[in-house]
Parts: sequence; C-alpha cells; structure tokens
Amino acid sequence: MPNFSRNRTLAEYPRGAHRWTLLLLTVLAAVLAGYEFQLAPILPLLLPFLHMGHLQYGYFITFTVLISAFSAFFGGPLADRYGRVMILDACLAVITVLVFTNVLIVGIKSFVLIRTMMAIVGGLMAGAGAALVRDMSPRLTRALAFGLLTIGPVGSNYLANFIAGLTLPIYHTWQSQMWIMGFLAIIMYVPIFLFLKDLSPELRLKVFQTEIAALETSGRRRPTAAELPSSTRHAFAMLLSHFEPWLMVVPFTISLSLYIAIQAFGPLMFTESFHYTPADAARMNSYFWLGNIFALIVIGVISDRLQMRRPISIVGAVLVSLLLAWWIPTFGEALPRHLMIVVATLLGCLLAIVAVPWAAQYSETLEDASPALQATGWAFYGLVTRGWVAISAPLMLAIAAHYGWAAWMKLSLAGMLLYAVAMLIASRRAAAEALAPAEARSG
Repeated sequence: MPNFSRNRTLAEYPRGAHRWTLLLLTVLAAVLAGYEFQLAPILPLLLPFLHMGHLQYGYFITFTVLISAFSAFFGGPLADRYGRVMILDACLAVITVLVFTNVLIVGIKSFVLIRTMMAIVGGLMAGAGAALVRDMSPRLTRALAFGLLTIGPVGSNYLANFIAGLTLPIYHTWQSQMWIMGFLAIIMYVPIFLFLKDLSPELRLKVFQTEIAALETSGRRRPTAAELPSSTRHAFAMLLSHFEPWLMVVPFTISLSLYIAIQAFGPLMFTESFHYTPADAARMNSYFWLGNIFALIVIGVISDRLQMRRPISIVGAVLVSLLLAWWIPTFGEALPRHLMIVVATLLGCLLAIVAVPWAAQYSETLEDASPALQATGWAFYGLVTRGWVAISAPLMLAIAAHYGWAAWMKLSLAGMLLYAVAMLIASRRAAAEALAPAEARSG
C-alpha cells in the first residue's frame, strides 16, 4: 500500500499532455460523480413504485442536500490534509457499490436509507475535485480548467437522459437503469483509479503562473506541509477569518437561483408558463444545456487569454439581468418556438459567462489566502450551495404554485444583480490592496 500511494503521487509538476490528461481524468471523475446521483429520467417510474408524492420527494431532496452539506464540512479539510485523489477514489468506489444496492429498494424506507448514504459519501468529496483541478491548472489556464470541470455535472445530465431514452423502451423498469448505471460507473472508474494522480503536499502548497514558473508574492512566505490545518475546525477557522470567501461565495450562491430552477424544474416551468407539451419542454431545456456547454469552453479560453476574471463575470451578470428583464413579462404567453430556442440557448451561454471566471477567481482568491486551504474553500462553497438548494427548492415550488414561475424569476433577477454588486465591491477591494504596496514603496 505505501508503494501504491507513492506511485499515485507526483513529485514534479506535470506538463503538457500529461497535465491535460490528469485534468481530463478529473473531469471524468466529475461526470461519474454527477451521473451516479441521477434520478430525474426515472422519476415517472420510481415515484409510483414508492407511492411517493411530488411534495414528499421535494422534502426528501431538502433532507439529503442538508446531509450532504454536513458531510462536505468534513470532507474538504480531509482532502487538504491527506490528498484529493485518495478521497475521490474511496468515495467513488463506495458510491458505485451503493448504486447497485438501489435495486434492493422496496419502499420509501429503503429508498431513503440508501440514497442518504450516497448523499453522505457524495458530500465528503465535494471539495476534492475542484481542488485537484486547481492543483493541475496554472493560473494562465485556470478558467478553461474550471470550464471543463463544470462540464461534469452538465454532461452527467445529458448522459443519464440519453441512456434512459435509449434503453427504457427496451427494459421498461427503473431498476434496469440502476444496473446500467452501475456497470457504466465501473467502466469510468477504472481509468480514474489506475491513472489519476495527486501532487505531493509540497507541490500543492505552491502557486504556479505557468507550467514551469512559480508565482511568488513579494514579502510573503508560503506555508509548509507542517502548517496544514490540523483539524476541520482549524481549517475553517483559517479560511473564514478572511472576508473574501464570504464575499465571493454567498452572493454567487444566491445568483444560482436561476440555474437551480432550470436544472431541477426547467421542463415543468416551460410546460406551465409557456404551454409546451412535456416533450417540447424537455427539448427547450436541452437547448439551455447545449448553450451552456459550448460557452463553458469558449469563456474559459477568453478569460485565460485576457487574464480577466471579475470584469467578465460582471458583464455576464449584467447581460443575464437584461435578458431576464425582457423575458419575465412574457411568462404566460405562447412564445414562438424559434424565439424560445434563442432565449434558452442564450441564457445557458450567459450563465457560463458568469460562472467560469468566478470559479477561476475564487480558486485564485483561495490561493492568496493560503494554498493549503483549496479543498476546504471548495467544501465551504459546497456547504453554502447545498444549504441554499435545501432552502430554495421547496420555496421555489411554493412560490411557483401561488404566484407563478415569473415571481421566482424576479427573485433570480434580484440575486443576479446582488452578485454583480458584490463583485464590484470585491474588485474595488482588490484594487485598493494592490495599490497599497505601490504607495508604500513610493513613500
């Protein structure tokens, strides 16, 4: 086992094709992690089998998300202390086994037990994947790397729906999807287990501008491996003593209200607000994901080429707000199909403009606070995001039921504007901090 662990750890920073291979394996791990939790394609079969109503399922989502957020609190510091790959390998293996146990579900109790165990393990690896992407991406290619990582959950949505659409007409049962999911998970897990490697603790504590040059901060000593946080409490105390993580995570999470609505209830919203059939509503939702996937790569390249993070993200937030301001008054009308395709695709593109530079900037902000806190910082983001999903999911359904989906879109618009203002404040703080040393030197 020591030899195996040693072979999975890199003593030198990877370059070229080797580094990109490790990044793509990390993206594959993100796809696998998202795919193994997919239930949306089989809900029409699963919920009647369980005799579970829609509201009961909504409460179950809130419960599991809160459980996952609690486990993320512990998982991030573990990944910072013991390495990202070890956490990913162990958690993905356990979840893959639990996927097969889904075929043993016979009622609500067994369903809640198995899916809760999956949520706990999933939360433990919440920060490891994003931290590993940071480790394998110098700052000059950081936005593109996080754009690729974001394809993970989006790709898992496509994979699950595509496979279900292809195989359900043949096998007709929700259990068949669990068998297929389990065997595909094993196929995806094998290259991750065999070839994905971690950086040594010493390399993880360095900040690289390019593949071959370390970015040194004048007058600042980098932490050593011995200065890694000794406990979960110590790690979060170190992280949350800085104001920047709060300023970046909380407003961004609130701005995700629009993304959450489309991801969880997009087809329902298109059906109820624009009078599409369920099939047409699903197709409209797919245009959003197509636009999002395309823009994730393009915006990552642009942000890296210009080395701009917050300005691009702010522009994206303003454009999303303008599109929402036009779109919201049309709720309740039967918009032409071609116009709705443009709106859905454009909305997916604009949300990618907001998210990709933010992810790169947040990773760099964590580096500036301490390179030893990457996974803890992403676990904090996962904790806050899961908490917001737990609150917003039932709230969203209640508001949509009483006031219509346009009311939730108005709240989403307010959240996006709040995020834009927060990023302007963060930009001013960063400019002031950069100006202070220059003034001191000139003085």
